[in-house]
Amino acid sequence: MYVPEEKISEILNASDIVDVVSESVILKKSGRNFFGLCPFHSEKTPSFSVNPDKQIFYCFGCGAGGNALAFTMKYHGIGFPEAARMLARKHNITVEARSLDPVRQKQIQTRESLFRLNKKMMSHYGILLKDSIKGKAAGDYLAKRGTSPEIIEQFCLGYAQDRWDDAVNLLRREKVARKIALDSGLVLSKKQGRGFYDRFRNRIMFPIFDINMQVAGFGGRVMDDAMPKYMNSPETPVYSKSRILYGLHAAKQYCRREGKVFIVEGYFDFLSLFQHGIKNCVASLGTALTPEHVRILKGYASKMILVFDSDTAGINAAKRSIKIFMQEGVDTRILVLPEGNDPDSFVMAHGKEAWHSQAQKAKTMVDFLFQVAVDTHGMSVEGRVNILEDMKIHLAKIQDRALRSLYVKELAQSLNIDEKAVLEKVREQVKHKGKPRLGAFEENEPKKESCRTEEQLIAMMLNFPQIVPVVVRSLALDYFKSDRLKRIGQIISGFSPDQPGLVN
Repeated sequence: MYVPEEKISEILNASDIVDVVSESVILKKSGRNFFGLCPFHSEKTPSFSVNPDKQIFYCFGCGAGGNALAFTMKYHGIGFPEAARMLARKHNITVEARSLDPVRQKQIQTRESLFRLNKKMMSHYGILLKDSIKGKAAGDYLAKRGTSPEIIEQFCLGYAQDRWDDAVNLLRREKVARKIALDSGLVLSKKQGRGFYDRFRNRIMFPIFDINMQVAGFGGRVMDDAMPKYMNSPETPVYSKSRILYGLHAAKQYCRREGKVFIVEGYFDFLSLFQHGIKNCVASLGTALTPEHVRILKGYASKMILVFDSDTAGINAAKRSIKIFMQEGVDTRILVLPEGNDPDSFVMAHGKEAWHSQAQKAKTMVDFLFQVAVDTHGMSVEGRVNILEDMKIHLAKIQDRALRSLYVKELAQSLNIDEKAVLEKVREQVKHKGKPRLGAFEENEPKKESCRTEEQLIAMMLNFPQIVPVVVRSLALDYFKSDRLKRIGQIISGFSPDQPGLVN
């Protein structure tokens, strides 16, 4: 689809950039402009500005900028025609289709076909759940878990039959193209012979909506002890696990209102919280949280509370997630529920007030990590030394020096170790963290003048390992002008199997 110039002007004239950006970024007015945290890179101090007079945005940190269409394209990861259509729909502007690059046209058509197919499947699964015979077991299961009819309706829960060809037959009746069927992730190719079979069978189905309320994928949960307990759609042209959080489409306004968001792991955790009036929450779909997830959430809440089970798996999941939140500079708390509870079971048993009472006890990331270290090592002399070794790694990740200094002081007091000794350990870790790893070089590393011949020689050493001994014997690396290329050559030489005695 090609968008005519006059339509672009009409769309931009109808779209206020402050309104467009405010849907994804928390903005505060300062003078004539608005400022917020950039959704495109990690930052703690707002450097992202929106100018309502010029109808443009600009980030002084990463350099991203442009008009409302440019923001929509970059934020949603879509092309210009799709961004234009998205904004046009909001203002009831009709955009006529014209000729477009065939490759891009095919990509757009694929995305639209997948969204249509997912919506049709959501409706199909919903009808099956309401069927008094086919969906009885699934309906009984949801009732047993305490999931209300209103929540089932609002989040369009459904049921996938215990059949290998239910979705296959539907796609065949709808005459869905083979490629679209496979791209959707709803069906899989048979390993032997021709044909397809259903990915989701005998499962409660959870449609996964993107931020624009379109069905991007599905999650399915078994109703017994079969494995895997949960199954999600694979990556598709419309479903990216690193960018989509379950329930955000419904929770975003509540996250903004409260200024904070609870991040849980599973579908039922989210639904139970939402059902009990705790609507500022999202679920990570059982996958690891990514920097993209955090940056998206920063557009809706300035404070984040990670909620985990008290078992070993929950503690380990919290430890893995903390690194990302530290690097993104977000005010984050860790809430570990009482033993034997997950968010679903806790709120079902104790209710909203008890939940908020627990949330008040949420620890800062550093306090949480310290407690884990104490539980692991104990507070003997040897234990405190080991705690310091663990904590120095975490403290070195804190970007704010003042905040890091405060935590160093607090850690020294808690361990009864001289503050200077703790500070020295953390500083060593900061320096160590800044050094390039073996074979890894920072993009902004200062480079000395190098010639094309050195680059070609390194390329030859990588592609033809048999020449490495010849390069070493000739001492060619000693004459390199570029320290960076010289070190790469030395590393390659060190891994050469033909050079015993060199660094291994």
